[in-house]
Amino acid sequence: MQNQNSNMEQLVDIKTSSSKNPDQKFSIFLSSDSNESFQSSYCEWNRKVDLSPSEFVKEVSNNDKLIIDYYDALQYILYQTNYPETEDRTAVPRTSLPESGISIVVLASPVECMAILLEGGRKCPGDMLLVLSKSWITLSPSDLDPSMNSLFVHKAISFDKGGRSFIDVFDPPRRVTYFMNFFTNAITGGQNAEGEDLEVNLECPMSSSVKLVRRTDDKLWTRIIMAKAGIAYPETLAFGYQIPYKYTVPEDAKIKIVGLSLKEGVDNVIQDEIVSYLNSLSERVTKVVVKPSGIKWNGCKGVSFHDRQEVKSICDAAISLLWYLEPGDGILLEDFCDPSDEDMEMKDYSFRIRANVCRAPGDVPITTTLVCGIGMKDRPVGGCNSNPQSLESTLIQWNLQESTEEIKEMLIQGSERILSGIIDHENALSVFEKGGIGAQTNIIGIDYFLSKRGEKYVPVGIEVNSHDCIRCCQRYEFINPSSAGKSVWPLVETMIERSQAFMVKRKTILVLGLGAIFRKLVLEAVIEEKFKIALIDTIEDNTTPCVSKYIQYNFSDHTQDDLHADSIVKILQKQNIDVNGCCTFIEECTLLAAMINKKLGCLGAGVKGVAMVKKKPEVEQVLSRCVGDISHFPKAYLYVERSAIIDNIASLSSAVAEVGLPCVLKLECGPRTVCTEICQNLAECSQAFNDLQNKMSQGSDSCVVAIRYIKGTVHNVDLVVFRRKLVAAFVVDNGSTRPGSFTETAACMPSCLSSDKVGQLVTAAYQCCTEIGLENGVFNVEMKMTPMGPKLIKINARMGGFYYRHWILKCYGVDMIKYVFMIASGIKPIPPKLNPSCHIMGVTFDPSTHADVLDSQKFRNAMEHIKGQNDVILTADKDLRNPSFAVSNTNQEEPMCSVAVCTESRVSAKEKLLSLCITLGVGSPEYNVQHLISDFR
Repeated sequence: MQNQNSNMEQLVDIKTSSSKNPDQKFSIFLSSDSNESFQSSYCEWNRKVDLSPSEFVKEVSNNDKLIIDYYDALQYILYQTNYPETEDRTAVPRTSLPESGISIVVLASPVECMAILLEGGRKCPGDMLLVLSKSWITLSPSDLDPSMNSLFVHKAISFDKGGRSFIDVFDPPRRVTYFMNFFTNAITGGQNAEGEDLEVNLECPMSSSVKLVRRTDDKLWTRIIMAKAGIAYPETLAFGYQIPYKYTVPEDAKIKIVGLSLKEGVDNVIQDEIVSYLNSLSERVTKVVVKPSGIKWNGCKGVSFHDRQEVKSICDAAISLLWYLEPGDGILLEDFCDPSDEDMEMKDYSFRIRANVCRAPGDVPITTTLVCGIGMKDRPVGGCNSNPQSLESTLIQWNLQESTEEIKEMLIQGSERILSGIIDHENALSVFEKGGIGAQTNIIGIDYFLSKRGEKYVPVGIEVNSHDCIRCCQRYEFINPSSAGKSVWPLVETMIERSQAFMVKRKTILVLGLGAIFRKLVLEAVIEEKFKIALIDTIEDNTTPCVSKYIQYNFSDHTQDDLHADSIVKILQKQNIDVNGCCTFIEECTLLAAMINKKLGCLGAGVKGVAMVKKKPEVEQVLSRCVGDISHFPKAYLYVERSAIIDNIASLSSAVAEVGLPCVLKLECGPRTVCTEICQNLAECSQAFNDLQNKMSQGSDSCVVAIRYIKGTVHNVDLVVFRRKLVAAFVVDNGSTRPGSFTETAACMPSCLSSDKVGQLVTAAYQCCTEIGLENGVFNVEMKMTPMGPKLIKINARMGGFYYRHWILKCYGVDMIKYVFMIASGIKPIPPKLNPSCHIMGVTFDPSTHADVLDSQKFRNAMEHIKGQNDVILTADKDLRNPSFAVSNTNQEEPMCSVAVCTESRVSAKEKLLSLCITLGVGSPEYNVQHLISDFR
């Protein structure tokens, strides 16, 4: 029998000799897939740093003797890869909590997770924390549920942008919002398991728990997952020793499982099964692999290769392995897979493909990296005994470059199906079976070998590794710095997303009203994310929606907002309702929400800024005075056009003369489409003025404003602003408006503008908001892109309504309602990579144009049919199954329904939308859809 490769975990001494540390020695803990040792003759970093346990520790763990080894390993990596040396800041404790609200803790030796730490430093600087010992953290009963435990970190190495890192002490300690534990028996081969106790009843999200690792690192279990996912795998005979759970093998799978409850007296059973298995193999199989399965059998340990005819050798290898197994482990026999022998130059070699797959926010599997390693054909090929290189380079060596795209696609799609299968399985497990309420598998590595099946080369799945699978890909990234972070960026985004969701759920947010349009959206988000909402509204108690607390209060007279704010704060105090902030989704309540936040001492949009938004001429006056020279942005006065207030009919002529013709007359406060009219001459201005005065609500302090009309395309920019800093921005292009009005007709996302024009829009919208005093929140800004650049139309001191939330969520994976709640509770959102995942294009319907169509049974049936389609987005502020649309005779109405399509390109979106409109019967000479979307190119 061929000797087994047993790459056990080890401590490797490294001798150092430098002017700083003469004759110094340090050792680096290596994971189980390693058999190499670092040999270094220098130690070019300061070792006189504070790595001691926190003051609360009474008895230091024996594992703390490894801390200096871990630290030296970190410095060795940073030094050789041109990152700055870690700075010791423990003399001055960090006293402020993070703006993001998150503390992602990785309990590990740094050699296991450098890719995660560096990418975390880039994505959430200061919030990615490496903990080298259990003595740096505490476990306490949760303040929300005493049956659960909270983790607090007192000391850590924090990672910042540019690879900078710091040894920090936190006073007060930071609540852990995500826990990734590498100090387990499975990952360290029994060397360090001090992290396992920390997972018990943990309330915060975490990566693969000890219990989940037992499944994902079970080669037999994951092979069944491969079979269910339609992935090629070797024909398999498995012996399971004291199997802890039931294996459900698909009927057509070429997998046979033999259960063994004892190690003695089973030799004949094993031999008989092996002989039967060998006889059943196809003629193409010439070699057989014998390997162990289980959480401690990672890397290449215990793997041996045999010619198919060597029956005794195969049986001896299996029987020998049995004695090393622990309950739950197993032995696999499989046919040997390797590339074809046709290329004589590479006939003695084989290569392993490692696919790294991350669980992105929204439970979306993403294959991030495909890395290969080449080795001799007659021995195991692993990350520990091969150089990482790209799939493309590897296939060229085997003269398979023409099949690269096909093979790559099979690897990507197949790997993502495997993680999907694991996710589906875990969703059906109990909290006990998962090992914690927040436990889930967020990253896996899948090993493949390429094999020729018929005339086609196919990736054959061999095994899955859990979250200790990163080292191979991070080696590739260190060799190829341009790929830095590529392997783990979705994992880091998931860490951030789950962390922030965890923190928001701990907060209570006061919401002022819901409104017709936002009511369904907000309540859906509350139910789905389990936010704690205290709602203040005017509706009766018997119609109270599902919220944590409801207060009935009439705040409809917004001329008394300051008094309302005082009253509401007193109600909260009287009822002992502790809220972390206030927000609203209704335009009329934005000033009241800002006032309440100010009185509560919470982050808010800013009273001054919100009050100014409601006075369009004041906005224009403030921005027009922004003429000071700044080097990083244009001057803000460039974004406004001349305007004038029309107090009465007598002042109309002078106001129009001041701004020029053509001009736009609009109400200072009010919806853009309902209260806006374009005028070509003074007579039209006079008529428009009278119409607008009639539309003013009784007692309104609004007035009519004249603004110079300028040509250009209209765009909506939704901004996320935290402490006056721009966090994220999303741009929607609007199509041509209906003739004679400003009624919206069509829209498209992402913007069709060039990237520099989009940058102009975003910067202009951001400057306009912050220059007038808007400080915190999600704001909607209407802009016009003119030949001379962006011009401001209107600022809404709240998130965009109607379809914007659905579109942004679909296209960018960002839920703006969640961001509103985050900012209201004092948490700075950290958005994912804002690369659009699709192209969205849609049209809107309003009563005066589409009343007959909207009220028809045919339209309602068609809408019901498309509702469940993933590539169609339907947004309506009424139930289309039983609509009662009011038909208006005017040409100025708010859209009541939007239908949009999602496709892979703008061209296909146009085609699909036009086809859908024909099906719905909404096209007409008066509503020429093809013309309305003609600017989207």
